[in-house]
Order: sequence, then C-alpha cells, then structure tokens
Amino acid sequence: MAVGVAGAGFLGIALETAAAPGVWVTPAKWIPIESESLKHTQATVWRRPIQGIVDVRGGVAGDSHVAGDITMEVLEDAMPYFLYASRTTGVRSGTTPNFTYSFTPSAAAVPARTCSITVIRNGLAFAYVGCVVSSSRYTIDGGLLKVTFSIMGMQELTQAGPFTPGYGTVQPFGAGQYNIQIPTATQVFDCDGFDLAIEDNAAPQQRLQNLGSRAQFITYGERSVGLTTTRDFQSRAEYDAFKALTASSLTLVATKGVNNSIQFDLPVTVKSDYTVGLSGQGDLLRASTEFMGIFDSTTNKSYGITLKCQEDVVPA
Repeated sequence: MAVGVAGAGFLGIALETAAAPGVWVTPAKWIPIESESLKHTQATVWRRPIQGIVDVRGGVAGDSHVAGDITMEVLEDAMPYFLYASRTTGVRSGTTPNFTYSFTPSAAAVPARTCSITVIRNGLAFAYVGCVVSSSRYTIDGGLLKVTFSIMGMQELTQAGPFTPGYGTVQPFGAGQYNIQIPTATQVFDCDGFDLAIEDNAAPQQRLQNLGSRAQFITYGERSVGLTTTRDFQSRAEYDAFKALTASSLTLVATKGVNNSIQFDLPVTVKSDYTVGLSGQGDLLRASTEFMGIFDSTTNKSYGITLKCQEDVVPA
C-alpha cells in the first residue's frame, strides 16, 4: 500500500552544536532543492566459515555512514548553513537586517561544525546527523547559479515529526547579475561557462565502540580547488601565457542588490589545461580553460566565499 502523498518532498537543515556532533536538531531552515540522494550506506559482512557448506552462512552489520548529494539553486539565505558545515572558518558581521558571512578555507583535519539534515520523502521523515560538506560544485546553467553539495555524515536516525515546512521567497541569481573578473578587478565579457569545484576528500572514520555501526566522526584530506571556464580565444600571447604557467587571480560576483550577493575569490590560480578547438567556417574560436587554485601566503587561502543576505545564522 502506498504511503504518504506522491510528489511531496522537503529538505530541512540545522547546525548541530560543536560539543555534540551527531545529535539531531529540529530544522531551522527549509530549503527548496532540485534533487537529493542522501542515504544510509552499510557494508554488510557476509560470513563464510569453513564448516562443510558452500553457501553464505549469514550476514553481520558492517561499518555504516551517510553519503549523497544535494543539488539546489544558490540562495543566499540557505548557503550559510552548508558553508558553516564545510571545511571553512566562518565570520559573521553586520546587524539586522543585513549580514555578511565570510568563509575562509581551513586546514583542519576534523570538521569544526556538523549539521542535521531532515528529508521528508512522500510523507516519511529521514534524519541524517553529523553531516558535513565533503565537496561542492558551483555552475551557471541557463543563467541560473546552482550548486551541488556532496554530503558525508555519521548516521541516520528516526525522527517521526510531524513537520510543517515553510519556505522563503528568496529568488536565485540569474542572467545579467554576474561580474567575472580575470584577473581580479578586470571584468571580462567573453565567458559563457563557469564551473568551480572544491574537493576536500572527506572520509568516514569507524572506531570500535558500542553505539552501533555508525561512523565515529568525519575527517578531511587534501584539498583541490579547480575552475573551468569557456572564453573567446583572444591571442597567441594568451596561449603562450598558459605554457609559461602564468598565475592569475579570479573573482566571480553574483549580485541582486547591495545586501544580496555572493562572491567567489581565488587569489592565485594557474592554468592546468587549455583547449583550443578547430572551429568551423565563420565560427568563433573558443578556448576551454581549467585553472587550479593555489594557496596564497598573503591571504592565507586558496579561495574565499563572501555572502551578503538577511539571514541571521549564529552557529550554536
């Protein structure tokens, strides 16, 4: 028999207290998303003891954790919750109703903040705790700024609710609201693609304990920051600069107003790939350029994200 209401899906998020990661918290924010694939993963151990039979004798619960992706439009009122639970240090400034959140990448191996993610699927609640952002990918698709967060967490809990999701009216960033600067402070008008990938290589850590098969905590590994954009091919000198490993800073600003914006800064990048295709008769000559973000000793970061919004988020 079918359960719930067909097509009804909701996602809520709340930051957990730093002193008690893995403890479910009632959603502070309900977020409109495009898709999600969060799930409880468990490595069942199949037993084959030597005892005169050729079949599997039984199964024992192995290590488990939470993993999956969340794809959504970039909404400045939702972003702080995910960024606080990423491998960053967040600084909040400003007063009601206008706040600024500045996120700088951290070198910490263990997350400073975790979050609870609650998903309502056709009327049934699923609660995932001890969640962090393992990687993120920002793209511009049809004029819309979108992001996919790869989530890794400690375990799934049972939360019956009931929940009454409520959504805000914040609109996504769209065409005509972008300022791409290569290098920073020099706006360019020949880009038709933007793909920023931040990979922190999170991994669940299983330990011997009596709390079930859950992960004890999540750790981070080495970081990679890459950006790909497609531009009009400008000159042979531009291509030669790629071969010379010339460094450049990059900035993307998406703005809907003075106090509603998101800015991505890569203080030092080096081209890691530069592809110039053979154009057809009368076609533009285009170049696909991949940049690798490099740690900058002046700013002590490989990238930075700054949000301006009306969302008052104070980590517990």
